Amino acid sequence: MNRTLALLVTSVLVVACGSEAPVAPHIAMSPPLYARPGAQQTLYAYTLTGGLQSNVAHPFTSLAATGFPFAGSVAGDPVHLDLPASTGGDPTICNQDTSSVGPAIGDWEGYEGPWKGAFTVAPKKGKDLSYSVSYNATREDGTGWIWLVIKGGILSNGNLTFTNVRGLVSAYSTPDGSFDPRVGPFDNRDRCLTFTISATP
Repeated sequence: MNRTLALLVTSVLVVACGSEAPVAPHIAMSPPLYARPGAQQTLYAYTLTGGLQSNVAHPFTSLAATGFPFAGSVAGDPVHLDLPASTGGDPTICNQDTSSVGPAIGDWEGYEGPWKGAFTVAPKKGKDLSYSVSYNATREDGTGWIWLVIKGGILSNGNLTFTNVRGLVSAYSTPDGSFDPRVGPFDNRDRCLTFTISATP
């Protein structure tokens, strides 16, 4: 009897309430953080001069915060750079730093010419804000390979300057492609570099 009464009450409630499921009221939500507009950005042309040089035929551009072209990481791939005969630096100054193995030299010796690859310049957080550069590239014709890491850039008067800093060259770098991973030739000689990166909106 109790079971029959319970079924009857349930049936009456279903009929009284209708067969549609209840609908929650619509609440307007603020847009998620990733959908909100960020800081205004500007397209900058980045130009390298000195021991690393921009390739005139292939300018390097990238978006950055308006008024602050070096506020964050700037990257591109491919970025075309020319390696001149001289690295622009003074090896006697670079070699005062004895933490690296082997002396740094002041010329590109075999690497001269146009290259293209992945380029990054980024601020390094720490007590003294400085910048680093990484360039992982092949020659424009696809031969040779260089992986270059440079630290110690200083932002001054809107330009990023690297003055007599070591450019760490990966041991597997080769200027002309005549590289055998078992025997070489390996070129792990650091380069003493001086160059400037400027940004123009």
